[in-house]
Amino acid sequence: MKALANKIGQLRKVIEEEKGPFTLYALVLPEDAIAWDMLVASTWIDKDQPSALKYLVKQVQSVLTKQELLNLSGILLFDTDKLAEYGVSVDSETGWEENNVEFYGRLVQKAYIFVGPLVGFNLEKYKVNG
Repeated sequence: MKALANKIGQLRKVIEEEKGPFTLYALVLPEDAIAWDMLVASTWIDKDQPSALKYLVKQVQSVLTKQELLNLSGILLFDTDKLAEYGVSVDSETGWEENNVEFYGRLVQKAYIFVGPLVGFNLEKYKVNG
């Protein structure tokens, strides 16, 4: 799955050059799921979510193989106004990895975070049963 994360991470730069910066850009594997979710937020997405979603789907489909696409369940758009309370954004070239955390109200097994709010950004670890 690192190949999928690498491709999604590299795609961020291409999209930002064309559309503008992200407030949130992450790839997460929700608890008890077999496919990843791509989480995104940006002011350009807020302006026209239907068009932004079509654009993002096209971009993702252009870089992932058919097999990799089967490992992606969807692209979830977040409203930047709800993220604004977290303050400053942190930008990482390669992103960072978190395991077994609560991420924006969802329990996730693994998350690759490429751009995310830093101030007030609270990832709570949860215990994995078993």
